[in-house]
Amino acid sequence: MQLSKRLAAIAAFVQPGERLADIGTDHAFLPIALVQAGTVPFAVASDIGAGPVAIASRNVAAAGLSDQIAVRQADGLASLKPEDAIATVVIAGLGGELMCHLLSAGRQALDGTETLILAPHRDPELVRQWLAEHEFGILDEALVADEGHVYPIMVAGQTAPAVPYTRADLILGPILKQRGGALFQQELARRINATKKVIAGLQQAHQLDHQKLVEAQTDLAIMEEAHANHRE
Repeated sequence: MQLSKRLAAIAAFVQPGERLADIGTDHAFLPIALVQAGTVPFAVASDIGAGPVAIASRNVAAAGLSDQIAVRQADGLASLKPEDAIATVVIAGLGGELMCHLLSAGRQALDGTETLILAPHRDPELVRQWLAEHEFGILDEALVADEGHVYPIMVAGQTAPAVPYTRADLILGPILKQRGGALFQQELARRINATKKVIAGLQQAHQLDHQKLVEAQTDLAIMEEAHANHRE
């Protein structure tokens, strides 16, 4: 199965032999591709929507993989069972706030040994903050451009104690900010422009939210410094 650039980048982080859960699977393209390639022996493909689950079930059946991919309708990590023995959990295509909500709501479904592969389409700093607060360290990161959008991907594993990430780590990504690169610079420039617009809107608001303004100005300074440093 031919995956999109985003899903292919996520698939590249999955370790061979690990049992997979794809939360918010949509059409189950990722688990189908990974099972077909022999990368994973078993996968749970779950989604909260009846429509996507029906399509995923048809796709899995058409691929002849119903014995290796369990398609379930459930909210987030509620789809997982202890006997699934899941080693890698993928959550992609959601905003950072919703992703954090799903992780918090389903925290009891994780035993701490899992690898999390997370690809929020916005607000990645919220996800990094959640990981730090729940003693998950970021082990690897990547950016991938797909259909006009740049997606961050982060791979996390349980650590103890909590990882002391700085605000720059949360905003930029602790590994991404070290690696830099053309795509990092491109996305940083976009975020700088977006943050400037947010600041202008806050300054023009009838009732000034001073805390939000200071936070936005702080984040802008972090991004501008990183952009200048990587340009040198």
